[in-house]
Amino acid sequence: MTAIQHFKYLLVGGGMAADQAAAGIRAVDAQGSIGILSADVDGPYARPALSKKLWVDENFHDEDIDFKTAEKQQAQLFLRTVVTQIDPAAHQVKTSTGQAFSYDKLLLATGAKARTLAGTASQRVVALRSKADYLKIRAFSGQQQTVIVVGDGFIGSEIAAGLAQSNTQVIYVIAGSQLFERKLPTALCQELEQKYTAAGVKFYYQEKAATYQLKGEQVELTLEDGTRLLGDGLVLGLGAEIDYQLAKQAGLHLDKNGVVVDQYLQTSAADVWAAGDIISYPDVILGQTKSEHVKHAIQSGYIAGKNMAGQAAAYTYTPYFYSWVFDISWEALGTVDTSLQLYQEKLTSGQLVYYFDDQGQLQGILSWNAAVDLDHLRNLFRQHPDLKTLQQVLPLKPIK
Repeated sequence: MTAIQHFKYLLVGGGMAADQAAAGIRAVDAQGSIGILSADVDGPYARPALSKKLWVDENFHDEDIDFKTAEKQQAQLFLRTVVTQIDPAAHQVKTSTGQAFSYDKLLLATGAKARTLAGTASQRVVALRSKADYLKIRAFSGQQQTVIVVGDGFIGSEIAAGLAQSNTQVIYVIAGSQLFERKLPTALCQELEQKYTAAGVKFYYQEKAATYQLKGEQVELTLEDGTRLLGDGLVLGLGAEIDYQLAKQAGLHLDKNGVVVDQYLQTSAADVWAAGDIISYPDVILGQTKSEHVKHAIQSGYIAGKNMAGQAAAYTYTPYFYSWVFDISWEALGTVDTSLQLYQEKLTSGQLVYYFDDQGQLQGILSWNAAVDLDHLRNLFRQHPDLKTLQQVLPLKPIK
């Protein structure tokens, strides 16, 4: 029987939250042993670059995204390691191979898994989530090859733009009648789409993928209406699913948003913290909520690490989500939903869009190609101003 390995700090998950948790630990404790258990085949890396910078900066390469976490933080990294059981009472975890680890303090930061379509596994069909996925896409793109992209969220829109700027013919399948129609006002949807069409992207609107099949060195995608599309590769950006099975098995408290943590990111179990996509946390501005964006993973991971190492640090960061494609960049706080009432503030460069509910309460703010201090927007949000109050000080125009 393999001996149980012990670490003072054991991190379950090998993404950006784990990388920053190790940094947070080292900011307080320079000596305590750190073990990182990751199901990935690569150590922690800058995940956003997989759909952004790696496609548009010829001087930036896949090796440049490696954080070198194990080396920098003197941590021991275990790759291709799937944790199947956590026993908080015994302070132990077990893996799919039967290996056991014990700990003094544990972090759960397992993130999410990309949704995919049922079908024959192929190197030419990728639900983009990992560095390994990115390398597969590189292999069937470029050289004027044709790639089909499905999904009108952040991953789908970014990889479609990246491919179009990397000598690739892109067929783009989206569920809506416009790209980001549920988040952006109509004029901004149109401005965004013009960038894609100018780059040669061919849209299929109000369509959903049904099945795919392999045809020699190509992939044939069948849409729900029967339309068949042929490409050299298929990239799926269908969103992600968070697996709470490990947290449930460990008896951690969950609510509708995920694994419940306090302001110090500690779970309901002694000596167990959590960070990133999986947590339900008390945001200082938005209240009890969740966030599945990279800034949240980074900040919550770092604060969790500090707390694990004994420095009481409250998580007070309200994350924003962001995207940039072609020459358009946008960031948003709160709920950005076009079912709300939308008001525009035009700036010298770019604009802000404010989202209000039926009672005139501010729910979200969108910054579009604007050089605006996000902390200023956070401070504005923190005051919870209503529409009438803001109309007295800002030149707001109702839009759709």
